[in-house]
Amino acid sequence: MSERGTGLTRRQWLVGATAGSVMSLSSARRPAHAQAQPKRGGILRVATVDKPVNMDPGYAQLYSSLQVYQNVFNKMVYVDEAGSFVPGLAKAWKQETDKTWLFDLVDNAVFHNGEPMTSADVVFTFNRLMDSKNKLPMRVFFSPVQGVEAVGKYQVRFHMDRPFGPFLAMLSQATEIVNEKALKEKDPKLFPIGTGPYRFAEWMKDDHVTLERWDKYFRPGKPYLDKLVFYAPADDTVRLTGLQTGRYHWIQTVPPQRIPELERARDMKASAGKPYFPFYLMLNSSRAPLADKRLRQAIAWAIDRTEIVKLVYYGSHTVTAEPAPEGPWATGVNAHKGGPDLAKAKQLLADAGMSHGLNLTYMVKSQVPVLVKTGEILREQLKRVGIALEVQPLESGQYFEGLVGKKFDIAGAWWSVTVDPDMFYYPMQHSSSGWNFSGFKSEEADKRLDAFRFTTSQAARKKMYPELVRWFQEEGSLVIFSNEIQRYWMKPNVNGSVPLPSLELRFEDTWIG
Repeated sequence: MSERGTGLTRRQWLVGATAGSVMSLSSARRPAHAQAQPKRGGILRVATVDKPVNMDPGYAQLYSSLQVYQNVFNKMVYVDEAGSFVPGLAKAWKQETDKTWLFDLVDNAVFHNGEPMTSADVVFTFNRLMDSKNKLPMRVFFSPVQGVEAVGKYQVRFHMDRPFGPFLAMLSQATEIVNEKALKEKDPKLFPIGTGPYRFAEWMKDDHVTLERWDKYFRPGKPYLDKLVFYAPADDTVRLTGLQTGRYHWIQTVPPQRIPELERARDMKASAGKPYFPFYLMLNSSRAPLADKRLRQAIAWAIDRTEIVKLVYYGSHTVTAEPAPEGPWATGVNAHKGGPDLAKAKQLLADAGMSHGLNLTYMVKSQVPVLVKTGEILREQLKRVGIALEVQPLESGQYFEGLVGKKFDIAGAWWSVTVDPDMFYYPMQHSSSGWNFSGFKSEEADKRLDAFRFTTSQAARKKMYPELVRWFQEEGSLVIFSNEIQRYWMKPNVNGSVPLPSLELRFEDTWIG
């Protein structure tokens, strides 16, 4: 039996006669260099890359939606900038057996509809998620969870049908706690109600989302801001101009070619940079022609990752063939090392009977210009081996419909769950997953993914992981080409915003000086 948590000692586990202190989420996340005293008040106008489409965390359809509603809801567990698990709505926890976990909950969290948060809400959240009739895509993240038991008003026990290696990572990345009454009273896709630092105020479609400070937030004194207003201009230059003119106070990205210049600017500052954001190609293996592994491998050998990063992303990305090129999960594995190899790509095409006349489409969100330009570079690279690529930029809703309906050959994408690599490979490549947009089906893939997921020893998981990476590079339907060095740009008086491994944009600790 082992104890897990926030780096808590046994003395800090608050059960029975044991007493002690628990690290707060806010103290864990505050950057060490922040010296000034936080100030309360003000409106922060934020410009992200894309528009939200669905505020129900059970669906978690797009990162653009999570960026907003993760400030409205709370998770049970969080991850800080160092990658350590820290308290959320769960103030402490321990693993009782290989298949059971016990969590102590905070007793002062209140939903934005006035309902107190208790263990019943945690049970409801996971019962809703695990009920196959609800068809919630987030269910795939918690497939081993057999049930959640309310031990007391503020204590819950999770029961697994098998050991679950990335369980804490899953809790820190996915599944915000929801309230049954709130879900029944209003459409959760449009009116999110959580226990988070900010409550939902308005959503002006295609323009902005406004959140207001929740005065009954369970962390005293938080949040600092009065309001958060999210915008999603479709162009990096528009976002940057908005920051420079004062329309926005915080923006997610800038034109990558201007980064060296902007690092010297006096009218803005940047957060530290971390490579937390894998960019990749999804190859539709559910239908011809990319159902043929040889064609997928031909594309993998034809692309020039270094050229893409140089011409499109400049210094804002790092070239890689795996989801996490730095940190505890980095492997350095690249089955296509030495590429591009055009001769090998052409031979694979010839072996598949596709030496001439292969026409493919590249589907991409028009709101992400770097991925549109990636498609344009990819088109020129594939032309060298005889593949004609048509770039199809679409609005976010159309893009997502295309993914779900598998109406594409190649799709440009990124993935915002990188705390544990299971959270990348399992949902994207397991045959049972609703997130398997490329339609990849393989008994061997499922076997490997299950072994990785259902091993609790982190040492054993890290030992098997490099081979998992190599296998999917050679057999799977995803081609990772880079990892964005995640950093945020803001006015000099905006404080308390740092990139997290979970890629959450949580503004609980952000304040305006």
